[in-house]
Amino acid sequence: MLIFFRRKTLLTVAISLLTFLYISHLNVEKVFAQLNSSPQIQALDPNLNNPSIYDFVESGFNYSQKLYGQPKIPVKKVNLRFNTRALTSLDNVAQGEFTIYLSRKPSEYAFHGQLAHEIAHLLNAQLLDCYVEGLASIFAEKMLNSQNLDWSRWETYYQQGNEPFYGLTYSMIKEVSETVGSANMRRLLDFAVYNDASKQLMHIDIDGWLSSMSDLTKTEAKKLIKKYIYQVKNVINSQNNMSTCLEPQ
Repeated sequence: MLIFFRRKTLLTVAISLLTFLYISHLNVEKVFAQLNSSPQIQALDPNLNNPSIYDFVESGFNYSQKLYGQPKIPVKKVNLRFNTRALTSLDNVAQGEFTIYLSRKPSEYAFHGQLAHEIAHLLNAQLLDCYVEGLASIFAEKMLNSQNLDWSRWETYYQQGNEPFYGLTYSMIKEVSETVGSANMRRLLDFAVYNDASKQLMHIDIDGWLSSMSDLTKTEAKKLIKKYIYQVKNVINSQNNMSTCLEPQ
């Protein structure tokens, strides 16, 4: 009888050990897969071909997912190149290829803030929306702070009325995010909807997002949005900006 129990105990221990090793193996594979999920980064201009810039894009992309969730389309390749204005384009859906266009050089103060803003757009490059522009600027602030880079000159720049569309949307979303909290901000991009049947551009269903919150939080957030929304819409109209900016009902 004693021998039987010893054998049973040894069998139980062996099964437990094998189970532990199997689960550990799965976890290692999962971590390994996550480490290899970073997109390929390629500079299409020699001045952007720098390992520190590549590292900034990779860490920024990972940080944006931590704050706001997974990208709508898996990001497999990111091209970097200069342009007269900054933007992020979706080049190939099937291949997950995107291009970040930058107007500032790496030697300029504004370079990292501009790049961080565009990195946030990798989460959904089809969104052309005032709330998302504000979110991207808030992310740029968080990203620069996380890298011990200066953001203060950007804030001063916006406060002085420069680039009012970006300044106003930054201020609006900053106040909103401080009121609704990180969990609600993380869900903002989940409320992206197509503008029309062509399924080319998207906007935020702002009423849907606000309705996902508690009544008190929703009421406070609407007050803050309405504090800025008319100014933002006026700027959009005056600049022939194509961004959607829906007013909460």
